[in-house]
Amino acid sequence: MSARPAVRSVHRAAPKVAPKAAPKAVPKSASARAGAPQLRVVTAPARSRGFTLYIAACLALLLGGSVAVLSLNTELAAGAFEIHELEAQLAEYETLKESTEEQLTALAEPGALASAAAELGMVPMTASGYLVLKDGIVIPLLVDRETPESEPGTGDATDTGDATDGGDGTDGAATSGLEAEGENG
Repeated sequence: MSARPAVRSVHRAAPKVAPKAAPKAVPKSASARAGAPQLRVVTAPARSRGFTLYIAACLALLLGGSVAVLSLNTELAAGAFEIHELEAQLAEYETLKESTEEQLTALAEPGALASAAAELGMVPMTASGYLVLKDGIVIPLLVDRETPESEPGTGDATDTGDATDGGDGTDGAATSGLEAEGENG
């Protein structure tokens, strides 16, 4: 530890001064005469309104933010309600789609198609071929397997005929509908 010298206070008596008489008129100095300001007592400055304006601005921002959050929340709730309605409508349409697909599958089965065709008066196709519209003849492509062969030359629309006779009952040399058109055209 460092040792500090102790400080002693010494009281000295103030020098005695003779009482002064009333102040004498002191001539004004050069600075006082030149218009230097005189000292005077002033009151405390009025409180500035900056603090009040600051509080008002903060309250306005708080109120505006609250209104914005509430309006945003309201819009989100309305959007959620609309999404819920659309999802319910979508589920209804999905159910309708599934039932329609089931009906389509049932109607597309071969047995259902055959019965619908029979109701319309259609008959199963026994042979296929080319139809020459100009002459009204059918040039067969396949041999009839399901029904007994019709006699050639009957002029029937289902007449399969012979591939060499052109299907019209005559012994023509036409082998296709295009050649038959070329000869007659």
